Amino acid sequence: MEDESDPLCLCCLRGIMPTIAKKWAICIISELGRRPSMRFSEIMKDCGEISPKSLADVLKDLQDTGLILRVSYGEIPPRVEYSLTEHGRDLREALTPLLRWAKRHNQLYMSYRKPSFAQAPDP
Repeated sequence: MEDESDPLCLCCLRGIMPTIAKKWAICIISELGRRPSMRFSEIMKDCGEISPKSLADVLKDLQDTGLILRVSYGEIPPRVEYSLTEHGRDLREALTPLLRWAKRHNQLYMSYRKPSFAQAPDP
């Protein structure tokens, strides 16, 4: 007999998991949700120790998945802004309980890490 107490199936995560499981994806989604739009350098500053290549790669993946929108303005110097799409805003809202849980339990889980990792700033 099938247990119907938890009807959620993890198979629905197969499509999005490769994208949101990337190291900086949740941080980027969270930061983009704080403002209507952000530039590359603003995202990089707010996410902490992310490299420009890693940020560019994750932004491209989030854009390809339809979670963020990239708008390039034909100005000199060039200006590019990123924002969450409706799906990205929905995902950020769904991640909020996880982020709150992590904030409450952060010290416990950081204590299991190497001492140098525990000193890392909270993004």
